[in-house]
Amino acid sequence: MVSRALSLSCVLLVVCLLVVTVVGCGGAEDKELTLTVDQPQDGTTFTVSEVWVRGTVSDAKATVKINDVTASVGKKGTLAKKVTLTEGENTINIVATRGEKVATTSITITYEKPLALEISAPEDNAELSESPVTVSGMVSIPEATVTVNGIEVAVAEDGSYSTSVELAEGENTLTVTATAEGKEPVEESITVTYIPPEETIEE
Repeated sequence: MVSRALSLSCVLLVVCLLVVTVVGCGGAEDKELTLTVDQPQDGTTFTVSEVWVRGTVSDAKATVKINDVTASVGKKGTLAKKVTLTEGENTINIVATRGEKVATTSITITYEKPLALEISAPEDNAELSESPVTVSGMVSIPEATVTVNGIEVAVAEDGSYSTSVELAEGENTLTVTATAEGKEPVEESITVTYIPPEETIEE
């Protein structure tokens, strides 16, 4: 009787171990690999050229690539990568792999380059003793139309512009305006004072 009881106990122990082993083989290895993007939202329009892509992968040991560049993955599966955008629509592809498992997703966002303008010379509130004065600066979109005090000036391929302006004695306001299709016009103004040199009278 004791021998039979021991044999039965051994059989039950072996069965239990097999059950535990089978159950233990499951878990994360058998789960489907999933991938979500938290930001940016699909269809968003940006006026900055760099954005952070953040999301979550269901297996923290997975390798995640965003536009073919490996992204960092945290212990809880959080992922993050800064992406540089080109003007117009940008498709961002995210791929997660773990062994033979693959999860993919993608979003499309738009980068609209803002129209910006600056006057680099002369300095605001400068006192000048010569006229005409050279007004120069930069515009962010080289295709923009730039005017200085209402007169259109040429814009170089790098967005730079330069023109000469005749000054009147005293204070002069120099106003530069930039316009481009589909963009809000921008305007910058500075004030300079023209003090003509005193004329010398020959005796």
